[in-house]
Amino acid sequence: MSAFGEFRIYELIVILYGLSLIMYFYDFVKQDRKANKMAFWLLLMVWFLQTIFLFGEIYISGTLPILSLSEGLYFYAWLILLVSIVVNYFYKVDFLVFVINVVGFIIMVIFLVSHLTNSDTTFGVQFIGEMLFSHIILAFISYTLFTLSFAFSVLYLLQFNMLKKKKWGRTIKRLGRLGQLEELSYLLMIIAAPLLFISLVLGVIWAYTANDLFYWFDPKTVGSFIVFVIYSVILYRKATKRSVGKDLAYSNTLAFSILFLNYFFFNLISNFHFN
Repeated sequence: MSAFGEFRIYELIVILYGLSLIMYFYDFVKQDRKANKMAFWLLLMVWFLQTIFLFGEIYISGTLPILSLSEGLYFYAWLILLVSIVVNYFYKVDFLVFVINVVGFIIMVIFLVSHLTNSDTTFGVQFIGEMLFSHIILAFISYTLFTLSFAFSVLYLLQFNMLKKKKWGRTIKRLGRLGQLEELSYLLMIIAAPLLFISLVLGVIWAYTANDLFYWFDPKTVGSFIVFVIYSVILYRKATKRSVGKDLAYSNTLAFSILFLNYFFFNLISNFHFN
């Protein structure tokens, strides 16, 4: 296989892995077995592709490729994925599988960066550039989805107050049902949260591999992780029935305010990131 073909298949592995994480997260929050099955089949595809490369290396070298750091990372990622597939198939411990695959995804991306930068400078530079592009695009997509979620929460609060004050009329009918507005707001948060997490992972790894100055305590970095944690807490509270209706809408509004502050204000005082 050509170096370019290998490069693209590795990219496909990372994409499929990321999609699997999104499906597992959706299933964990919404208890959707269809999403769980889709995530499982995506993991199988990733493991199958990884296995082809692993046994190809064994056939070429005549030994298990674990002696270098890059090879060790790949074998480690392969083992993590194998364990998660076994656990998912036999024990159905969904949260454990999700956490295991978060770790596996991070290790796989680190391996890919290490492998490409060491083996071929052209593809290494290209991949690092694409990783930065993916980081930015995923961040903007997640921010857009969070914005739409916020909009539905505002509509929910508006309709809730109108119903409380018994203001009937055309306007209230055009806003939509309360249950529908709450569900749409919740669904958009479920999709946006894992996208933001993947974006953060790619951004951190890119900053280290691109030799760019990276500050863990930079306001933009800290703010981005705080935003992710806040939305994760909101989703957890909603999934456990601790936050519904008006409480969920208010929490979402507060979270979006922090996201807005992080994007515009913290970006001005950040030491990097679009400066």
